[in-house]
Amino acid sequence: MQLSHCFNLSLFVLIVAGVWYPRSLDNTRILHVVNIYRVLAITFVLFGMLSIQFVYFFTVFGEDLDKKVDATTLFTFVGYMYKAIVVIINRQRINKLLDIIDTETDKDDLLKSMAANINLLSKFYNGGACLTAVMWNMIPFTKTTLTLPFYYPDLAPTSPWFVRWYVYQAVILIINGVAQTCADHLFGGLMAFAATQLKLLQHKLETVGTRTKSTLEIDAVEREQEDYYEAISCVEYHLKIIRFVDELTDIFGGAAFGQFLLAAPLLCLSMFIIMTSGDATEIVTRLLYFGCLSGQLFIYCFCGNMIKTQSELVATAAYNSCWAATSVRTQKALQLLIIRGQKTLSVVAGNLFELSLVTFGALLKSSYSFFAVLNKQRDDYN
Repeated sequence: MQLSHCFNLSLFVLIVAGVWYPRSLDNTRILHVVNIYRVLAITFVLFGMLSIQFVYFFTVFGEDLDKKVDATTLFTFVGYMYKAIVVIINRQRINKLLDIIDTETDKDDLLKSMAANINLLSKFYNGGACLTAVMWNMIPFTKTTLTLPFYYPDLAPTSPWFVRWYVYQAVILIINGVAQTCADHLFGGLMAFAATQLKLLQHKLETVGTRTKSTLEIDAVEREQEDYYEAISCVEYHLKIIRFVDELTDIFGGAAFGQFLLAAPLLCLSMFIIMTSGDATEIVTRLLYFGCLSGQLFIYCFCGNMIKTQSELVATAAYNSCWAATSVRTQKALQLLIIRGQKTLSVVAGNLFELSLVTFGALLKSSYSFFAVLNKQRDDYN
C-alpha cells in the first residue's frame, strides 16, 4: 500500500470541487472533458459563492447586526480561493512530493503509523467541516422569516426561485467548506510526513558506528566501509528532507500566510456571535465553525512545530552515535550533518513567521484581544 493513499479522501473532494484531477488522466483524450468540468465546477462552486458574498457585502453590509456578522463567510471563501489557486497551479509539484513519499525505500513503521493517523484525521476533520456546513444551512429555518443561507439575493420564500437559490447555496457551501479543509489536510499531512522522516533519520543515525564497534569476527575494513556508507546515506537523506520542506514552504507558504491573516478577525467575530446570539442552532453552528477554523490553524502550527522540533534533534542524534569508533572520513561526514543540523528547519508562512505552536498561541491571544475590544464597544453602546 502506498503511503500517499492516506490523502485519497481529500483528493477526491478536491476533484469534485474542480481543483484536482488524477494523474492517470494526463495525456488522455478524456482530459479535455475533465477540464471542462473543472472550469464549470470552479465557476459555479467557488466563484459563484464569492460573487454572492461580494454583492451581499457591498449592498447590505452594516444595515443590521445579523447581516453584518454573516459577512465573515466572504473572508472565509476568499481564503479558500487562494488555497484552491495554489493547488491548481502547483499540481505537478504536489504530485512530485507525493511521489517522494511513495518511493521511500525504508517504509518504517513510523511512516506507516503516520499515514494511518493522517487518514483518520482526514475522516474526522472533513466530517466536522461537512457537519458545520449542514448546520449552517439549517440556520434559516430557525428565523422568524425563512431566508437563504447567505441572505442574498433577498428573495421571498414564496418566490419560485427561492428553492433553487437555497439548494444552490446549500450545495456550494458544503463543497467549498469540505474542500477547504481537504486543502489544509493535504498541506498538514505533507508536513507531518516530513517531520516523521526527520525522526526516521534520527533512528538511522543511531546505527552509525555500531558495525565498527561490533566484536563480530568479520573484516574490520568491511565494517568501517558499511558505517561510512550509512553516514553518507544519512547526509543525503537529510538533504532530501530539507529540499522537501523547502518545496512545501515555497508551495504553501503564501496560502498559509493568507489563512493566518484572515484568521484573527474571523475567530474574533465567531466568538462575538457565540456570545451575543440567542439562537441555539446558530450558536452550535458557530461553535463548529470556530472549531474548524481553529483546527485549520492548529494543523498548520502543530505539524510545523513537529518539523522544527525534530530537525533540532538531528544534530544531537548524530553526535550521540558511535562516531568515536568510526574512521576519520565517517566522522567528517557526520560533522557536516551536525553543522547543517544546527540550523533549525521550519516552514515559514509568507517569509514572515514560522508555523509553530508559539505562533498559534500568539494568534489566539490576538483574536481574544480583538474580541475584548469589540465586546466592550458593544457594552458601551448598549
